Amino acid sequence: MNYEIKKSQGLTLKNVQEHNRSAILREVYERGLCSRTEIGDKVGLDQATITRAVQRLVDEDLLVESIMGKEKGQRGRRSIGLQLSPNLYRIVAVRLQRLSFKVALWDLTGTSLKVVEKSINPSEKPFGVFDQIVKIIDQIISDCRDDVLGIGVTLPGPFLEGSERIILMTESPEWQDFDLVHKLREHYEEIPLFSKHDAKAAALSVWNSQGINSGSEVMLYLSAGQGIGAGIVINGKVFRGSQGTAGELGHTSIDKDGPQCHCGNSGCLEMYSSRLTLFRNLKKNKKVSLPEQFNLNDVVEAYQKRSKEVVIEVDKIGEILAQGLVNSINFLNPDLIILGDEYASFGETFLNTIEKSVREKILPKVFENLTFALAKQNEHLVITGSYHHVLQSTLFDMNHLNFVN
Repeated sequence: MNYEIKKSQGLTLKNVQEHNRSAILREVYERGLCSRTEIGDKVGLDQATITRAVQRLVDEDLLVESIMGKEKGQRGRRSIGLQLSPNLYRIVAVRLQRLSFKVALWDLTGTSLKVVEKSINPSEKPFGVFDQIVKIIDQIISDCRDDVLGIGVTLPGPFLEGSERIILMTESPEWQDFDLVHKLREHYEEIPLFSKHDAKAAALSVWNSQGINSGSEVMLYLSAGQGIGAGIVINGKVFRGSQGTAGELGHTSIDKDGPQCHCGNSGCLEMYSSRLTLFRNLKKNKKVSLPEQFNLNDVVEAYQKRSKEVVIEVDKIGEILAQGLVNSINFLNPDLIILGDEYASFGETFLNTIEKSVREKILPKVFENLTFALAKQNEHLVITGSYHHVLQSTLFDMNHLNFVN
């Protein structure tokens, strides 16, 4: 794609410089390491313009020079490449879930420098959790002694991106009346803060690591664990819907005669397949051999060791998730389905259970077009997506470029 903008279009010199700057940063971000010549060829700028713009970015410590590896048959000295700088700027990411929250610190290269996770007591009020989140963010910012480029916050859905409000958190209704994003923005008024639905953030991360080179036109990321959601990526863009609630797979019905969900629908997928439901089912099954106060790691270990009753209960969840996926497959016609979040810990065997069940429920020609995969580096996938979101919103959005000196 040619990113060049001519002044003849009525833009000021400053507009053109900011656009060129944004295009160069995006190209380095997407490639990881590239030469000035490669950047110029891609963005359509002459070498003199590239040289001036890159030097400013190096001076600001947004880019650093690095030796590139030689290509096969290449003679002479190795080329000098450019990559995002790990030195000065930092990104803080916060993920809120029903039973826990995480706060993480990243450098611009996407290297995780610190991750803090805390459990949330079901009886704990949102104000108390907010105070804990702020305390950890303050400590991380104080420790890093670097410039914080932005804070990214990811929340479970349904989440309205326009008003940045949770409109439903199953079994945690008090969060619907607590304006977490705006309270954090007021507390950190000097730092740009961006919010995103957790499944969409994860989909952004997955697309960058697995989708971008897959040839996929429509990727469906299934976020399965404490909640059930999905992120949809169409031709490289995360689809948000008119209000930001696209992908609420957990609130699609798989049983019209099922129990009423808090969203108003009946027989919602999340009611039958979330981690909360899985744990209840395991506790009800008297034949299950697990510690009295078991956690997800205990269940994953028992499943991987093929403990019969645990396998039965976990695979039931997989078959139920497959039913929800079938509805999405018939509606969206994706070509790539990625399983992520907590349930990805069950591994390929669990994914195969889902895939087998999907195969039995859709047309063969449709199934032939599908590729199933587990999310890579799944543990911090959502907050990695938050890192990508903040980076794209600050360095590549001309409306936010001015705060970088």
